[in-house]
Amino acid sequence: MRIQTVDIIDTLVQALGVTFNIKTSAVIGSNFILTTDCTWWLSILDKVTIGGFEYEIVDFTINVSITIKPLNGGGLPIAPSTFSIPPPTYIHGTLKMTKNEIDAINNKESLVPFVWLFEVIRDRKNTDSESMIDRTTELRIFFITSADSSNWLTDDHYLNVINPLQQMVDLFIKNIENNKLFAYELDFDCIPLLNLSQDGTQENSLFDCNLSGIELRLFADIREDLSCENKCKC
Repeated sequence: MRIQTVDIIDTLVQALGVTFNIKTSAVIGSNFILTTDCTWWLSILDKVTIGGFEYEIVDFTINVSITIKPLNGGGLPIAPSTFSIPPPTYIHGTLKMTKNEIDAINNKESLVPFVWLFEVIRDRKNTDSESMIDRTTELRIFFITSADSSNWLTDDHYLNVINPLQQMVDLFIKNIENNKLFAYELDFDCIPLLNLSQDGTQENSLFDCNLSGIELRLFADIREDLSCENKCKC
């Protein structure tokens, strides 16, 4: 049974759950600073759970440190230690259906960051029985999180959204390169979106919240899945 492209991307998004390594921790006033080698896509106002306590990120230096404040009585996190960053929310669909889905969510904090696979998906099928390539696909994938569009300047969007999210995109591409379903050669474009708006005009947001992110336009060959589970079933 052929695996649908939307399900392949779903698996790749779920693999974006990562571990944050705390190298050192220290008290700064009423906040705590945690040093690390990789901040992943964490940014200001993001919330993280460490040792069962919730914290909010109030400042960060990418791939150097995050500064957090406790929200429910949490103390200084132990170092060295780790905590988990869950994978982003995955949504796929047309603009209209995705807009309806996002607009219906009251708590937008539970949504971001999210990955949106834009449909319609163009899968060019290969009927050559001698080829290992099942299809050639052209995808538009958006990596999105919240933004303070009313107060941020262009550099703020890059500092707080684009640069952190680029690390998510880079990991996504790395996971594709290590995935047996994809051919070795990939072509892709990365497009920063300082405000997720219609035609990039910065005027009319696509959704009922302020969002920025990166659009990944991916062109790839997908191999046949020769695993027993899919090879032996009709």
